[in-house]
Amino acid sequence: MAPQEDQSNPRTLSDVGYHFLLGAAFGLFCALIPLEFTKYSLILWNVSATVALVLFCGTLSALFGKKFLNSLRQFLESFPQI
Repeated sequence: MAPQEDQSNPRTLSDVGYHFLLGAAFGLFCALIPLEFTKYSLILWNVSATVALVLFCGTLSALFGKKFLNSLRQFLESFPQI
């Protein structure tokens, strides 16, 4: 049996930061999708919801790492191609 790579190599702080930034970028992408379809006004509710979504995706990505990013990738691949 081959050892699993996740258990033999602990994640470094730079890996956690990189995963956080990738998750935050995905959250920002999802938060900006409504701009394409509606008139978006910058009121406190919209800004706070956008920040919350970005931080939520970034935090989940930092905590779960590649597992969360792989699920995000599969989610994006489920959309039909243009």
